[in-house]
Amino acid sequence: MTRSFRGGLLLAASTLALMAHGGAARADAAGDKALAGMDSALNRAKTQFFEYEVINQEPGKGDRKLGLQVRLKGDKRFTEFTAPSDMKGTKVLIMSPTQMYVFLPSFGKVRRVASSVSDQGFMGMTFSQDDLASQSYGSLYDAKISSETPAEYKLALTPKAGQTPPYARIEVTIGKEKMLPSELKYFNAGGTNVKTETRTGYTCEGDVCTPAELKMVDNTKGGASTKMIRTKWKVNEAMSDDLFSKRALGE
Repeated sequence: MTRSFRGGLLLAASTLALMAHGGAARADAAGDKALAGMDSALNRAKTQFFEYEVINQEPGKGDRKLGLQVRLKGDKRFTEFTAPSDMKGTKVLIMSPTQMYVFLPSFGKVRRVASSVSDQGFMGMTFSQDDLASQSYGSLYDAKISSETPAEYKLALTPKAGQTPPYARIEVTIGKEKMLPSELKYFNAGGTNVKTETRTGYTCEGDVCTPAELKMVDNTKGGASTKMIRTKWKVNEAMSDDLFSKRALGE
């Protein structure tokens, strides 16, 4: 779907101006509207609590299983590892996309995660800290509808002017019924599809819906993957702001 014609000469002039700068039009009102709808659907809950069974798979190696508890409130995310034994008690606090802290029981200290490594695999998973912190995309990316069917949109996301998000491009498939993503393909600046994430088995509590399973495949590492299987989920339970603090992280 493209923007409706509101004056042929004006549209033609705008298009020529954009092409003169080396690219096709990036602004797409319909695409931005669809992306805003997805962001709204992703962020309806005031708080959420999850327990996940995590399965890491690497070519040539056996599966490695992890246990996680995750608490979300607004933009903040508190994660605690419950398994295996060598990672139990490890805690991670994401206060914003640029404020991330980790508590490692073996060191007994809270350490800040450098933004320069936030795009790397997190605790052996193919999800990075950036991947796990991303709850909203419209503030960082412009969206354009690349294709549409009665059931879904396919959007191409590119960084907004002045923004430097983790990926140079994201291709996202959104189901129209719930306006939630089923697949996200992540690309680097060279145009390579470095990761592919799928979200399946959505269930709902009221108007809040989340996937029963998330899977991230790292295409740069021979198809290594991390699967997060939801085993418990609670919506809009009271959570103190004190939980999402560095002091709580070290307790």
